[in-house]
Amino acid sequence: MPFPDEGRRPSPRTLARASQVDHLAGLTLFAGCSKRELRHLARSTRLELREPDDVLFAAGHPSREAFVIVAGHAVVRRNGRTVAALGPGDIVGELGLLLRRDHTATVTATSPLEVLVLPQRALRQAVEEVPGLGWKLLQTVAGRMAENANGSLGN
Repeated sequence: MPFPDEGRRPSPRTLARASQVDHLAGLTLFAGCSKRELRHLARSTRLELREPDDVLFAAGHPSREAFVIVAGHAVVRRNGRTVAALGPGDIVGELGLLLRRDHTATVTATSPLEVLVLPQRALRQAVEEVPGLGWKLLQTVAGRMAENANGSLGN
């Protein structure tokens, strides 16, 4: 099983910018963001392919990126127990990224996986440059944290 930062390779096909925007627009995290804001954010994403058993990130490691699953499936494990199954349209790693804390779970590909990767610096830059984006993200994250407090999937 490759370590989190190993096994990355660029996708042989590139998602069109419009497709990247569509993937971001479909996420609760970016609900309420305008197409302009999403286009700005999409410019900083990259598409990666991962193999089954590749680790996207491991519990206890610093959060540096969020991942949007474009195709394929992954599992979230805490303390060796599977706590969630993920598929196309799901995002992982966003809370740790925004809160600057270590990951609380390990996410592993269970099939060939295409992920849209959003680096922390890109998200921060977008928040600084796009008026209103920070507030929208804060509202979305607060909602996710409230869901987590009620027993839903976390970071």
